[in-house]
Amino acid sequence: MAVAQHAGGDKNASRDIESGQRIPSVGTMAKLAAALGVSAPWLAYGIGDATAAPGASCDGMGQRLQAVRTERGLTKAELARRVELKAPSLSQIENGGQSGVDTVERIAKALGVSPGWLAYGVGPMVLPPRRRTRFAPATASP
Repeated sequence: MAVAQHAGGDKNASRDIESGQRIPSVGTMAKLAAALGVSAPWLAYGIGDATAAPGASCDGMGQRLQAVRTERGLTKAELARRVELKAPSLSQIENGGQSGVDTVERIAKALGVSPGWLAYGVGPMVLPPRRRTRFAPATASP
């Protein structure tokens, strides 16, 4: 409760977010991350180091979205269809509106960019591919 109030939210916000009853906006996650002293991309998406770039905001998310969408040759309507949104909702985000972390993640995936970069302008634009590792079976010590 104290974290949510410190972040400017209502007293039930943290509980509702933690229990999955509420999907926070990228702006809410930035405020919660600042209140907790962790990075917003780490808190929202589990990307990067928890202590890297505290104090990130979602300012510029709309411009990043529009630039990448245009670079990929997609119309707002086409991208909106790919992520199951309505084109006006996508326009609202491009014009500086907020969106839920889940929606931003779907948009980032459709565009092939990092959701942390898209939402907060932090970290690499494109995440490196995940490495597949093989774990050797544990052997008993003599």
